[in-house]
Amino acid sequence: MSCDLLVVGGGIVGTSVAYFAAREGLSVTLLEKRELAFGASGRNPGFVWLHCRNPGFALEISRAGRALYPQLLEDLPEPFEFRAEGGMIYFTTPEQGAVFEEFVAARRADGVEMELIDGAAVRALAPPIRPDVLGASFSPEDAQINTPTVVRALGIGARAEGADIREGVEVTALRFDGDRVVGVATDHGDVDADRVVVCAGAWSSALLADCGVEIPVGAERLQVIALEPQPLQIGPVVYGALAAKQYTLFRHLPSWDPAAFTREYESEEGFEMLQLVAQRANGEILLGCPMDYPPSIDMRPTLHGIGVAIQSMVEDFPGLRDAAVSRVWAGALPYTTDMAPVIDEVRPGLLVAAGHVFGNAAGPMTGKIIAQMIQGREPEIDLSECRHDRVLQRTDTGLPARW
Repeated sequence: MSCDLLVVGGGIVGTSVAYFAAREGLSVTLLEKRELAFGASGRNPGFVWLHCRNPGFALEISRAGRALYPQLLEDLPEPFEFRAEGGMIYFTTPEQGAVFEEFVAARRADGVEMELIDGAAVRALAPPIRPDVLGASFSPEDAQINTPTVVRALGIGARAEGADIREGVEVTALRFDGDRVVGVATDHGDVDADRVVVCAGAWSSALLADCGVEIPVGAERLQVIALEPQPLQIGPVVYGALAAKQYTLFRHLPSWDPAAFTREYESEEGFEMLQLVAQRANGEILLGCPMDYPPSIDMRPTLHGIGVAIQSMVEDFPGLRDAAVSRVWAGALPYTTDMAPVIDEVRPGLLVAAGHVFGNAAGPMTGKIIAQMIQGREPEIDLSECRHDRVLQRTDTGLPARW
């Protein structure tokens, strides 16, 4: 068989590419090794996070992606979970509060809608939180999705537009005629294609390296705890102050002091905490996330990591201490060292859309952009920060990757 476009990977980026390309009238085949949303798209807490997106490409594509979700709800044949109730990062000490004042001012200067709210407002938005919380930055631009429901809806939408979506098919190699890609080899046989786009997240580097394309996409492990459904009480997506050190926007502020945003157990246990809470529409509450960098992709939760998460979240959300745990899991979040994905044609007919550390916000818009590129149109967002030939550092150092 042959197709105009073959998509490798069935996450939010891959299914978005398949959907938008099929809408353009292209014959599209998508191949996914396991099932749709198996990787990072099926394992993240669902933040559509504009709060800390860097000015330039990251903020522009995230804002465009956030705006795209209501249209997708109208256009796709199956609904998905999308809640636009904002997002906040809370703080608990005056030292942290001084940094947050600078942060909110800087974000407003960048054009992000944001305000500094007091402790009473924080407790109203997230009632189980610790009673001594002092305040938070709040942005109504943030939202949340149940990412697997989005991926499934995009897959169904792509099929409705004529795309061939195949799960349980592993791409083992890219096939070339000279320097031009002509298809892929799989464990179910060869597939011919005029163009191939690799959207395999943290698995992209290995596949590309086999044909001499070096693009270092790392895998950051995030571990998540899910609590059994409870009455809806937490509207926005929530980060804790410990998450601030993950973002360069905070680390470059005049009053930044890492000691004010680090707890002793993080250094003792060897995990940095991306403190977060989100409640899904069904009442399930997600808590996380201890972050680490295994030497190879590893999506198994660990007793150690989950223990650190429980310690951190019980301390900051005492109102949830008696809630029943329903499940735990981990995911491999893809990233590049400059935090911009690679969206580019790397060989004739071979495109890459990988390394999306903020894929919930940027994934659907990336699919739309790839479809524009394939049709020879100018992408509606400047992709100069996403070129494959820019200098990227190695991701196998074990050191924290700052966003």
